[in-house]
Amino acid sequence: MGKDYLFGFDCGTYESKGVICDTDGVIAATATSPHKLITPQPGFAEHDPINDWWRDFKKITKELLEKSGIKPENIAAIGTSAIMAAITAVDENCNPLRNAILYGIDTRSEKQAAELNRLIGEEKMREISGAVCTVESYGPKMKWIKDNEPEIFAKTRHFTIASGFLTAKLTGNYCVDRYSAVSAQPMVDYRTMTWNDEMCSYVCPKEMLPEIVGTTDVIGQVTKEAAAETGLAFGTPVIAGTTDAGAEAVSVGVVEPGDIMIMYGSTIFMIMLTPSLRKDTPLWSGPFVLDGAFTLACGMATTGSLTRWLRDNFAKDLLEKEEKTGAIAYDELFNEAEHIPAGSDGVIVLPYFLGERMPIMDPQAKGVIFGLNLRHTRGHIVKAAFEGISCGIDQNLDYARASGLTLETATAVGGGTKSPVWLQTVSDVCNITQRVPEVTIGASYGDALLAGYGIGVFKSASDIKKLIKIKYHTEPNMENYKKYESLKGHFASIYEKTKDIMHAL
Repeated sequence: MGKDYLFGFDCGTYESKGVICDTDGVIAATATSPHKLITPQPGFAEHDPINDWWRDFKKITKELLEKSGIKPENIAAIGTSAIMAAITAVDENCNPLRNAILYGIDTRSEKQAAELNRLIGEEKMREISGAVCTVESYGPKMKWIKDNEPEIFAKTRHFTIASGFLTAKLTGNYCVDRYSAVSAQPMVDYRTMTWNDEMCSYVCPKEMLPEIVGTTDVIGQVTKEAAAETGLAFGTPVIAGTTDAGAEAVSVGVVEPGDIMIMYGSTIFMIMLTPSLRKDTPLWSGPFVLDGAFTLACGMATTGSLTRWLRDNFAKDLLEKEEKTGAIAYDELFNEAEHIPAGSDGVIVLPYFLGERMPIMDPQAKGVIFGLNLRHTRGHIVKAAFEGISCGIDQNLDYARASGLTLETATAVGGGTKSPVWLQTVSDVCNITQRVPEVTIGASYGDALLAGYGIGVFKSASDIKKLIKIKYHTEPNMENYKKYESLKGHFASIYEKTKDIMHAL
């Protein structure tokens, strides 16, 4: 048997996923492994790179090979993705020196972001790095370690991100793909996608940073040490990989200019593909994971993790029922929201339970449940949460609309696509049709397809798009859309009128 299979692995906020598929995109096996979000104090969000990422990788690899019966030597290439940024400081042997500092849900580096913006100047920062520093950016997180844990910084040989840590463990080479490096303010020169010496001087020597390469570039092969640890075959090609959102887009055929993805995970992430780099918008812009397209992207902070919070704190009875009967607590809870009318009878939820990324970029924003009275039910709060998340999505889409993009149809992917009421609410609030593909495994499937692209199994983006089949569409209800027009104003107004109190608290 020839090498006819592709391996994909993705590490998310709460779990990792893996997939093996053949070169026609047909899935041979899938596996998942949960891990915990570490929150040592408010504003901190971490993972343990060894006990979360690498443990998951080894566990999932073993399970996939056993389930599929595929021999390791029949895997033609490996692709990985992970949450961004997940800044990981490692020594010369790729041993983590501390837990990884996660993406914008970790807001500890707010002070460092402001300091870098002040020292460098926002205009210069935008000119060179494409954007100012925020708690999303790599540099402030690295500088936080430098400022607060100098003994760790002194021992650091390399800074990696999550997917780059995994590929370093597999190949011994330290790389970051261009799509991910767009968030490496202030060090990156986004005009050339190289490290800028002057900008690096504010954070760390550029020798500590990974090499910037293409997502689908083969950066090395599985080493003998990694093969012994994982069960993979020595010499298997490994591509650079990328962040979860980029891989997720590929997994559902969002690969060409004009395509749009809404990713429903622990957070909402959106990618809109354009034929050229856009500089006329506050949305994050940069190169895509495949050549020939550029991205406008944005991410929110608390979406799927908010539904988890509602389930864990408001629906303990449903969790107990799930244990006893197998009835899924999420399904039961979301069903309670299905018949709540548009507007949730006056309840409005601001989903800022971990601050907010786009569109308000306010790490000190707080979650709000507004307008309650004694006739409201648990279902009202759940529906209002969906509506609040949808209003945030619509505010982000407004930036894209202002930039001239036509937003009529998006491809939806992620765990939230299992909830018809959530999808319908987003379509109604945003006046957008959503397509849900038959295969919604997510980023790990995209990683496998990207690995195939990297070794030439797929010759173009359209080759990948041909593999994707659509299961169903969610069309907007125009009557509800009209009702939501006033809700959007109230949603924005509550934040504006309470943000000073939020910050004071």
